[in-house]
Amino acid sequence: MKTEHGKDEKDELALNSVAQEYADEDKARGLLERLHWPDGKPVCPHCQNHGEKPISPLTAKEGSKEGVRKGVYFCGACRKQFTVTVGTIFEGSHVPISKWLMAMFIICSSTKSVSANQIHRTLEVQYKTARFMAHRIRFAMGGEKKQKLKGVAEVDGTFIGGKGHAKTKLSRKTPVIALIEQGGNMKARMVGTCPVRL
Repeated sequence: MKTEHGKDEKDELALNSVAQEYADEDKARGLLERLHWPDGKPVCPHCQNHGEKPISPLTAKEGSKEGVRKGVYFCGACRKQFTVTVGTIFEGSHVPISKWLMAMFIICSSTKSVSANQIHRTLEVQYKTARFMAHRIRFAMGGEKKQKLKGVAEVDGTFIGGKGHAKTKLSRKTPVIALIEQGGNMKARMVGTCPVRL
């Protein structure tokens, strides 16, 4: 069943439950820590200390006027501070982790492509922020770029785009080639722009 905005009702309910469950920033960060550190022990992204030297959460000193952000850890090996977002697509972003989780859910659960405009409307963030988030999430979903394909691979190509007036649509088509490993990974690349035929 579709809602008034054309979304699947199941997706709408699932998104609402995710929003309710992880709207609290502490819960959202806790989920990210469990996913990023499945053993339950923080790993320093600066020196890869897995606990050989103690890693402890930072706390404010007694009587200090300045507090410490939640989720900040101190590595006893390299003596640097870090959070679960360091070295991930969330690093350097001022967007709350709860919004990132909802954006990831929207993109991963959609059967069709999700526009930045849809994320902007759903999460009530600026359009530039929505584009930034969508770009980073899709980059992360691309996997390891340096990994080579193995075994038997097939190749196929297509043209993407080209909407508009029939006489000029060829100039807007983009050729794309995909290499597909049998039963494995896939790599797709844009291979240039299509020349205009006069």
